[in-house]
Amino acid sequence: MEDIEEKVLELVRKQTGIDPKKITLNRKFEDLNLDSVAIVELVFSLEETFDISIPFEGLDESEIKKHFYNVSSLADHIEDLLQKNA
Repeated sequence: MEDIEEKVLELVRKQTGIDPKKITLNRKFEDLNLDSVAIVELVFSLEETFDISIPFEGLDESEIKKHFYNVSSLADHIEDLLQKNA
């Protein structure tokens, strides 16, 4: 799980452009000021990195932020997807 968390953190840090020290697993996406375009780009990066498909079709920005409220919740979701695909 630690590898997944680290990769997710790295991708989120790249996407936001915020000082990497300020982005932790508990950091809320709402506080990162990611717009819908940035979120879609992050999803594409995650899918490519982990070779998975993340079912976000039909979800708007507020729904994504509701379901994935912080970096840790997103990492947990990716871990679940990886286990289902194993």
